[in-house]
Amino acid sequence: MLVYAHRGLSGRFAENTLLAFREALAVGVDGIELDVHATADGVPVVIHDRDVSRTTSGSGKVDEMSLATLQSLDAGSGERVPALSEVLQLVGDAVHLDIEIKGLDAERATLDLLAAFPDARWAISSFNWDILCRIRLLDANAELWPLAEHVDDALLSTAAELASPAVSLWAGDYTETHAAALRDAGLRAVVWTVNDTAQAAQMRDRGAWALCTDVPDHILRVLRD
Repeated sequence: MLVYAHRGLSGRFAENTLLAFREALAVGVDGIELDVHATADGVPVVIHDRDVSRTTSGSGKVDEMSLATLQSLDAGSGERVPALSEVLQLVGDAVHLDIEIKGLDAERATLDLLAAFPDARWAISSFNWDILCRIRLLDANAELWPLAEHVDDALLSTAAELASPAVSLWAGDYTETHAAALRDAGLRAVVWTVNDTAQAAQMRDRGAWALCTDVPDHILRVLRD
C-alpha cells in the first residue's frame, strides 16, 4: 500500500508549504497530496482554502489576489504559499502527486503547467466532478481520481465516464462491501485521511491501493515494521 503525505507532512509542519513537502520527501513517502487554486492573475498556487485566513497571516480570497500579494503573506513558520510550479520543481519525478483542484477556472492553467514538467508523475482529483469532466475534454490522457465521501452508483458511473483508474475515498466508507464493489468495478482505492496506525493496517488489509495521511513518518514506520 502506497503512502501519500496529506498537504505534505502537515502533522508537523505548515500545510501545503515547501517545507512540508521537503519533509515529506525526506521520510520516504510514495506520494504527496496537495490543493490548487488559481490567483487573480491566473497562476496555479498550492493552498487548501479559497479564503486565506485559516492558513496565512492575511485575509481575502485567493482568486481575488495577485500572486505577488498572496506570496507576501506568512503561511506558517515564515513559509509562503507556493506556486504549483515551485512544487513541481522541488519534487521532480521523485514521488507521485495527487493534485486536488479546488478552485474554479484553474483547470487549463494547471494542465499547461504540468505539460512544462514532463517528468512529473501526477493525477488530478476533485470533489467537483464537473472540474474533472472539463479536464477530460482538455486532456484525453490525464489521470483523474473522483473524490468522494461515499461509494454509490454516481461515483462508479462518473469514474467509468472519466476512465478513472482510481477513486479517492473517505476512509470511513471503505468497508469490506465497498472495497469489493470498487474491485468489481476495476477501481483502485485511495483512502483519506488516515492518521491512526490500526486503521491504516485495516485499510491495507481491505485492499486499499494507497492512503493519505497527515503523519506519513509515523504510518510508514509502523507499516514497515
